[in-house]
Amino acid sequence: MNILKGSLIYKFCILFAHMYKKSTLAKCIGKIAQVCKNSVFYKVCRSYFNKRCFFEYSLIYRFMAVVSKHVNIFMRALGVWLNKLFRGSIFVRAVRNFTEYGFGVIAVAIALFGVVIGAVLSLVFGISGIAANIVIVMAVCALIAAAGIVLHNYIWGLYILSGYAVVDYVLRTFVSAFAGIWDEAFFLGLVCLCLWKWAVHNRDCKGVVFSPMDIPIFGFIATMVFVYLVNSPDPVIALEGLRVIIQYVLWYYVAVRLIKNKRKAVSVSKIFALIVGVMALHGILQFIIGVEMPAGWVDQNEAGVRTRVYSILTSPNIFGSLLTLGAPVALGIAFGERRRSKQLFYFGIACAMIMSLLFTFSRGAWIGFAVAFAVYVLIKDKRLLIPGIVAAVIVVVAVPSVGNRITYMLSPEYIESSLRGGRLVRWITGARILSFFPTFGVGLGHFGGAVAMNHGLSTLLDGEYTETFYMDNNYLKIAVETGIVGITAMLALMYCVIINSLRTVSMQKEKRMKELTTGITAGLTGVIVHNCVENVFEVPLMCTVFWLFVGVIMSVWYNEHKRRQRTYKRLKGTVVLNVPEK
Repeated sequence: MNILKGSLIYKFCILFAHMYKKSTLAKCIGKIAQVCKNSVFYKVCRSYFNKRCFFEYSLIYRFMAVVSKHVNIFMRALGVWLNKLFRGSIFVRAVRNFTEYGFGVIAVAIALFGVVIGAVLSLVFGISGIAANIVIVMAVCALIAAAGIVLHNYIWGLYILSGYAVVDYVLRTFVSAFAGIWDEAFFLGLVCLCLWKWAVHNRDCKGVVFSPMDIPIFGFIATMVFVYLVNSPDPVIALEGLRVIIQYVLWYYVAVRLIKNKRKAVSVSKIFALIVGVMALHGILQFIIGVEMPAGWVDQNEAGVRTRVYSILTSPNIFGSLLTLGAPVALGIAFGERRRSKQLFYFGIACAMIMSLLFTFSRGAWIGFAVAFAVYVLIKDKRLLIPGIVAAVIVVVAVPSVGNRITYMLSPEYIESSLRGGRLVRWITGARILSFFPTFGVGLGHFGGAVAMNHGLSTLLDGEYTETFYMDNNYLKIAVETGIVGITAMLALMYCVIINSLRTVSMQKEKRMKELTTGITAGLTGVIVHNCVENVFEVPLMCTVFWLFVGVIMSVWYNEHKRRQRTYKRLKGTVVLNVPEK
């Protein structure tokens, strides 16, 4: 800190801040802010953000609350009955002892033993067949270790999910047979874990958890199922398209169910920030060494872009989207820490993410991060907006490749190239198809996404069959497949994610949770915006971590909501009426 305070950069920043405070511009901005703060529009928006969620007064919520109460009673009675019935059995005693005491340690020991034996055998023999069997043995040992750790402390299930990118990369590289099914199997395992904890450890696990996102998610899933029933040209392909859209949304319910307090929400966020931070450092290393990239990643008319980083993923655009989510989360963690060393550590992680985001040269990710940064500073401190804009301008001027990529996007050459075979011609084609099928679209999985590409589908347009392609706009892709009905449900769901995240931020009184929820809200907003120019939700990684953090922030809302209810009941029970004496 002494070196930093003695540097010219620090003195220049202090001088600039002092000059800005005394300038006419600062006074004008202050006057405008004061007028806006006293306006009716600001007051209406403020009251809308702070109002209680409508679902608490709905008949559906009251009905489900009664049902959940009786289900909780039934599950608690079932757990007591099972304990009495099988209390003396060897199996139950073994499972209880392993789960509560040593199963995690034993599983890790087995996994380490398998890894050591596999490494020794591979060094001694070096035969491809034996090496393949060794890899399978190591994968089984790792699976046993993961199961043991999760059973010992079920929040580890979400820690593993936070490292989705690393787990998927390892499986794709070494055990490709499990790469396509591991996330579905893991999801079913965590669902079974929730049921196990609910029945056997009822006091240590939440019952039915309600949040403001339940009705929007249920409405979205019901709308997609309705579109599938009324418009499925090929039911098998449409079912696959339906699965791709709604499967990863269900991670939200697992996250809300397993995060039982605010401390666990912070832990999941920190694990995610650390993993993405390491990936960001790997991306910076790729830029330094100039890793090779396919020719199609950069337009041939662009100059100065020698490489685009992607870390262990397969696309710089998806890596940029992951960094767009991770950088605000890391900033929120940093501002929420009390110790200076931890603050600097997470600030460093956030800076590494931002640098790696620049080196992805993903314009869509840049747009998403710009919106995420604007949301972050508007919630935290509006005065940071001007310095942020100045910093962005300095980066554009100081790094020519970044400036060239942005200016090229606004040039006639880019527009002509995009109209010939880029995003613009894809968007125009999608809009024309939507105009012919406005209500329910062409059918789920039938255009613009991975399902249609895998099946080689085409759509009749102007008397000619148009082969499908990636739409590079997730909302337009859903609109083409499901029509106005489906895209309305999708946009309403995204709106509910943003508005309920903002309301969660406004509820927080503790600094650490307010900073964390601010970062998560900004990151989620950035991913939602990035979806406008990229098929982000077509990638299981991004869809999973997006709904994981929706579950994290709604878990924070649930705990704060319950705390306020308990406080209100306690205060209501201690109210004493002061009756004057006669």
